[in-house]
Amino acid sequence: MADPTLRLRQICLLARDLEWTSSVLCTAFDAPVVFQDPRMAAGGNLINTHIRLGDSFLETICPTDLAWQRSTTQTRLLERNGDCGYMAIVQVPDVALASQSMSVQGTRRGIVSGDWNVCPGSPGSGLAGVESGRYVMGEPLPKEPDTVSGANVQFHPRDFGTLAEIQENWPNQSDFPRNKGAYFPAGNTWQNGVDARPHGGVTTGFAAVEIASREGDPEEVCQRWLNGLGAGCSIDPGKPTTLNLSGGQTMRFVEPEPGGRTGVIGVDLWAAPGAYRKFDAMVICGVKWTLVDQPNDRPCESEMA
Repeated sequence: MADPTLRLRQICLLARDLEWTSSVLCTAFDAPVVFQDPRMAAGGNLINTHIRLGDSFLETICPTDLAWQRSTTQTRLLERNGDCGYMAIVQVPDVALASQSMSVQGTRRGIVSGDWNVCPGSPGSGLAGVESGRYVMGEPLPKEPDTVSGANVQFHPRDFGTLAEIQENWPNQSDFPRNKGAYFPAGNTWQNGVDARPHGGVTTGFAAVEIASREGDPEEVCQRWLNGLGAGCSIDPGKPTTLNLSGGQTMRFVEPEPGGRTGVIGVDLWAAPGAYRKFDAMVICGVKWTLVDQPNDRPCESEMA
């Protein structure tokens, strides 16, 4: 059985128009923007938004005019694919272990990038006084009293089918549903709205992600994620291209269609219980979004009320 922490926590999209795309996503999923990262904007190349979908987060990033002048990785990807899926982020129980095991999968490229953050306070208290630095592979996440902390590590899409990121945050990252623990990518104030509105009228969060790998057989890529993440994730013998995480979540790996896109091409969303289903499936930002029913053995919001 997978560790309860092991969750598909965030999907990242890449778009040319941040304001328009974010507005479409908020309307489609009945969910608010909860954070725009000022430190990302300060870098000069990218701006972003984070939308909270129940216990999951949907990030959209957009290159700045300066990035287009410089011809960055993101602008070249947009020129090739248009608006598209960009990254899958999985929350892990131990970033020190997972960073090492993920780094030796496939071509053994190691870490593409990684950062740590430590801030005085508690979940929901904001980011005043936050300190950050470059993450060193194998280092444990600092966990001091009266602080919140997080570490993120990214790995190459050629090894994992898409740009891959693992996250560990402290404290309370494994409390589901209605998680209000630390999660640094979305800032540190989003927790304050969870009790009043656990989720919108469309979805309670991610059920699955579908990834089409440009390089590597889908079974092989799925096995790399299994070996890299560990923490009790599993592959059923009858479904060798599907990785089982915690909370009923899965990651599916497929062959790209001829001339089709690669990376994150589809996301399944848990349908909000008792809500009118506004759509079955639709495409936004080059990604197919599909509403699916929550399994009977998965706690839902109506049971938590």
